[in-house]
This record gives sequence, structure tokens and C-alpha cells, in this order.
Amino acid sequence: MTQNFLSDATIYNLSPQQRLIYDYLMTGRALTRQVAINTLNVQEVTTRISELKRLGLEIKSQFKKDFGGTRYKAYWVETEK
Repeated sequence: MTQNFLSDATIYNLSPQQRLIYDYLMTGRALTRQVAINTLNVQEVTTRISELKRLGLEIKSQFKKDFGGTRYKAYWVETEK
């Protein structure tokens, strides 16, 4: 079962990089590889996303194109308002 949050115990046991990505996603913003590398200093974003998904976080993703036509993937969590 996936969900839009993790238990407090699970959050407490996240690795530092998992926690950075979790906290960023929980703000409601979309995360891209470039943002993860440049802002969060996380190089292996797809690995961290996969780990968070395995822990039960429902992370959505979509391929997009930038103004130059380069494809990239955006990840987000739909937070309750």
C-alpha cells in the first residue's frame, strides 16, 4: 500500500539524502535530477526515489521537455490541502 506520507519512525530512520528528498517532496514542489544535484547535492536521485517508494511513499513522475527539447523526469507527491 502506498501513501502520501511515511510514519514518524520511518522518517527518523531515513538516510540523510533520503530525508533531503522526502522533505523537498513534502513541500509540494516537483523534484528533477538537476534540482537534486544542484540544490540538494544528491547525485543518485533515481535511487533515492526508488528507496522512498519501497518504504511506501507514493511518488508520481512524468517526463517533460525543457525549452531546448531535452527530456527530463519530474517527481512529486500529491499532498493533501
